[in-house]
Amino acid sequence: MIMEPIRVLCVNGGLLNRGGIEAVIMNYYRNIDKSKVQFDFVVHGFEKGIHDEEIELLGGKIYNIPIKSKDYVGNIKALRAIFDSGVYKIVHSHMDAMGMLVLKTAMKCGIPFRIAHSHNTNHLTNNKIKYYLNEYARKNIKKYATHLLSCSEMAGRWLFGDDAFNGNNVRILNNAIDSKNFYFNEFTRIKVRKHLDLQDNLVFGHVGRFEHQKNHLFLIDIFHEILKLRKNAKLILIGDGHLKNQIMERTNQIGISEKVLLLGLRTDINELLNAFDALLLPSLFEGLPVVLIEAQANGLQSFVSDSITREVNILNLVKYFSLNDSAPEWAAKILSNYSYGIERKVSKNSFIATGYDIENSALDLQNLYLNLLID
Repeated sequence: MIMEPIRVLCVNGGLLNRGGIEAVIMNYYRNIDKSKVQFDFVVHGFEKGIHDEEIELLGGKIYNIPIKSKDYVGNIKALRAIFDSGVYKIVHSHMDAMGMLVLKTAMKCGIPFRIAHSHNTNHLTNNKIKYYLNEYARKNIKKYATHLLSCSEMAGRWLFGDDAFNGNNVRILNNAIDSKNFYFNEFTRIKVRKHLDLQDNLVFGHVGRFEHQKNHLFLIDIFHEILKLRKNAKLILIGDGHLKNQIMERTNQIGISEKVLLLGLRTDINELLNAFDALLLPSLFEGLPVVLIEAQANGLQSFVSDSITREVNILNLVKYFSLNDSAPEWAAKILSNYSYGIERKVSKNSFIATGYDIENSALDLQNLYLNLLID
């Protein structure tokens, strides 16, 4: 008798596009044994996401449901219909605090295993009303979750509280990557830098959504100060988002637009990292940025804000600076800490030893799901 795989319902806050959380989910999905565990996805919104086709090819199903803020009743009704179908015993929320509503509905519908997963260390909103709603959800999410996961200690303590974390009730699941795709390649570096006309430049890069959390305007100011000290510097921004026009306006205003390349959303991050000389990430807050794991697999130096967890510094290639420091101070520290001609080769064994290679991590998550049903 052939056993069907268990189906785990992953709930995402938006569409399945290119973001850090989505990258983590897809890394795990690609590497679990789908004869044993299959993911299906709930996404908020009705547009097609860039991962949709791949998910369907891998055997996953996608449920598009209304966004809560636009149609709360329709959202809950759609969730109940999915939960009441009898297909799922495990619901895995990737929505941080607002997963509370999903897990509460799942509990009312009799879903026995409800996983809350913390991917961040703050709420992704500047709206005061939304912030207080998120705070209420954060303080109540443990009532409806049966299991708590987190990408880092900081993220776990933020969403679930110190008592839960200190009581060993929060399990860390690393933001693991398929490391073999990110090891440094000199030929790729030459090819990409030639294509982007960067042969003689000191290239700084940033990968992330154009949103408040990522602190792009401060990043632009930092780079402006770097340019005063290194005329051959260039900045590559990979991503998209609500602040794109504001970022472009700032570069035009201070006269550095020709030094800043906006490459949009890309599928070749692993190749582009080879062209960088350093990664800059002055984020206001983060859970555990997967791009910093990818950068370290590439042997790339990273300069980041001290709001980012030290757990991400797995190969001692990350330097932390205070957000209280000015842009000129950041620029001076970056250039004084930057190691010219650094060896970029990272051995497979040394990276696997960090615990951030997806092969073993995917097996850990797979066994977590399977053990829930066995127990």
